[in-house]
Amino acid sequence: MKIHVNRIPAEGLQEHATYDPAPLDMERDDIHLREPFAVDAFITKTDAELIVKADIRCPLLMTCARCLEDFSSNIDTDAIFHYKVSSADVVDITDEVRQEIVLAYPMFPICQPDCKGLCTTCGQNLNVARCSHDTAEHESA
Repeated sequence: MKIHVNRIPAEGLQEHATYDPAPLDMERDDIHLREPFAVDAFITKTDAELIVKADIRCPLLMTCARCLEDFSSNIDTDAIFHYKVSSADVVDITDEVRQEIVLAYPMFPICQPDCKGLCTTCGQNLNVARCSHDTAEHESA
């Protein structure tokens, strides 16, 4: 989203942008962005400062750290960006939006709070079926 400082009225400006995640280099081995994401921003300015309040909504495809199954989730985060500006400036908030999304990624994505993971002996997804190995081993994992 590019913001032309000289086009912001005194009462502020509401803007909406949709981003294609492909060129933004935001993927991890366990987190993928397959769909465009949206940013709604309310922009205000003072004499030398631009303030952007951004509402970021980003759909993700993640791989569970316990059971290794793919699942969908969303990041919904709010951010406030401040810029020192002059009236002739054009401010692009794309890098800051990208950073906010990456910072909101879970360190260990989990498909559901009670995910049972995989059997450490045979690799069976314990959310799908039990295996023949000692259940005490699974409960301690």
